[in-house]
Amino acid sequence: MTLLERLVAFISLAGLTLVPVAGGTEAASPSLATLLARHAPILVLHPAERFGPVPVEGFLADSDLQRKTATGWEKVLGSLPAGGADLRLDQRLCRAIEGVAASPCYLAAEAKHGASPVVYGAPFRAKSRIDLQYWLWYPYNDYSPTVPPGDLWQVHEGDWEAVSVILDLQGKPLAAGYSQHSAGRRREWSKLRKKGVRPLVYVALGSHANYFAPGEQPRDPRVVDPLLIEIITAYGVKPVDHTGSGRIVRPRLVRVGARSPEWMAFAGTWGEDGFLHFPGNEPLASGAGPRGPAFHEQWRFPVKEALSWPRDSG
Repeated sequence: MTLLERLVAFISLAGLTLVPVAGGTEAASPSLATLLARHAPILVLHPAERFGPVPVEGFLADSDLQRKTATGWEKVLGSLPAGGADLRLDQRLCRAIEGVAASPCYLAAEAKHGASPVVYGAPFRAKSRIDLQYWLWYPYNDYSPTVPPGDLWQVHEGDWEAVSVILDLQGKPLAAGYSQHSAGRRREWSKLRKKGVRPLVYVALGSHANYFAPGEQPRDPRVVDPLLIEIITAYGVKPVDHTGSGRIVRPRLVRVGARSPEWMAFAGTWGEDGFLHFPGNEPLASGAGPRGPAFHEQWRFPVKEALSWPRDSG
């Protein structure tokens, strides 16, 4: 028996395992599924935050599918379709026009489903990089620049937020991109707050934008509508998001694809019209609800979109 044969026999008897080595020099790269589970984010909510990331099924169960007509929005019968860019979901139990006062209604509706926190994950390989995307769903956005909220607020049903972890093809993390309003910001992996190899994400109160640290976060005009910043400032209020060290959430990872589960293929908006309120005025309609993950630039252009966001130096 050769030395190699005796070594193999010894390892087998000892209950050990030989690990295949690529090219005889370095270990094979982990699978995309392994990487996706390894780097799933840990969320840190603001102490005053009442909403958390939940499965979409509760919102779907409580919503009507609608299409806009000449006389307004009308209910569409049938199941959620693939496509349907002209449709929207409308949570039938609560009214976003009531603003932050409607938050208890949305909370109570979601609480009846008793679901635990989830994050929806999808990995992408693009040329020389890997993009691990993590999508978070909140049933309601109830942002106010002040804590506690005052008469200046912006709300909308449904809130999709995302985190991207960018790696090289060997699985080494290089950077992370956190969604913030209409775009996001990125930071080098070495400067990122982490728990082991899992990024820590500080979720802004109400808006659920993602930040790299706790504290008062000025709204960046590169990723936030400058007009909204001007309006907030005109009322003598700081245009900021608020993050803090409150409840820690380790959401369960659920793998998704462009058409799986079926709701991923829905191209319409997740929620009725949003509303913006200024002191002494009636709420103003302020855009539609968000579209699902597969209809965002981050999904359509993995790696490229996240790396185009402004760099956060830390």
